[in-house]
Amino acid sequence: IATSNGEVHAYQDVPANTGCYTGTTNFVETNPLTVDLAMIEHGRAQFDVYCAPCHGRLGDGNGITKKLGVMAAVANLHDQRIVLQPDGEIFHTITHGKSTMGALGPMMAAPDRWAVIAYLRALQLSWLGSKGELSAEQQAALK
Repeated sequence: IATSNGEVHAYQDVPANTGCYTGTTNFVETNPLTVDLAMIEHGRAQFDVYCAPCHGRLGDGNGITKKLGVMAAVANLHDQRIVLQPDGEIFHTITHGKSTMGALGPMMAAPDRWAVIAYLRALQLSWLGSKGELSAEQQAALK
């Protein structure tokens, strides 16, 4: 995998492949790859395929599996506990699964998982952010 500074490493050597600095609990705080619009758009496409069936396209936990009664409880990705998780912890959950969520690591390449996280963070900001957090230029664009 290529890191944000362009270095390429073997699979298990770097946090970009594991979501952790060491072991399985020292999580990377922020996405180690360069996040840009193309990455976020790719993340959305991956999210729609792998995450939306359970978590819903809005990430609110109201996917088709809940609507059909297949899964009664699915995490709302806007819950404060998830919003506050380091990106590496979310990467770890996507990779290995958690609770009733299966492991997606075997189905998604590491850069795709980071792209999903980039999209998720944008989605969370769209739900939980406030206009006051925007620069004056960004606020003017909303008018």
